[in-house]
Amino acid sequence: MRIGNKGQGAMEYLMTYGWAILVVMIVGVVLWQLGIFGGGPGAVNTAHGFSKIKVLEPSIKFDATADVLNFSVVNGAGTPITITAVTASGDCTAITLADTSLTPGETTWVAAGAGTSCSDLNSGDPFTVTLSITYQQKVATGTVSHTETGVIRGTAE
Repeated sequence: MRIGNKGQGAMEYLMTYGWAILVVMIVGVVLWQLGIFGGGPGAVNTAHGFSKIKVLEPSIKFDATADVLNFSVVNGAGTPITITAVTASGDCTAITLADTSLTPGETTWVAAGAGTSCSDLNSGDPFTVTLSITYQQKVATGTVSHTETGVIRGTAE
């Protein structure tokens, strides 16, 4: 028996089934990144899309009894910033947080839903809120205006 034949058989197996395994893995990763496998009851609250003004995921809480979304943001820009406006869409539409100055690494609490601006969700219902945060960043002797957009998803408690 020649040793070369065993190597050829293994290579044929990998070429035949390896591509199928690779395609299934790629599809699985894409579906996972799109959030298809999450969002049900008991899911972890998440924030995606923010780079300089970061939403701290452990702080996200949607109180179903009061219809209020609470979370905290941290200045990750590395320079002092002033948040000038926050707009929201989705399950919450009104957020009050304007003219808030943050030094690098400083955090502040944000509350959304005063009144009837948040959807009437029950405990265990999934929620999605898209945020646009406009802020001014101090650069050299002036300021530059930026807008960050991201999504907060989770389960109402």
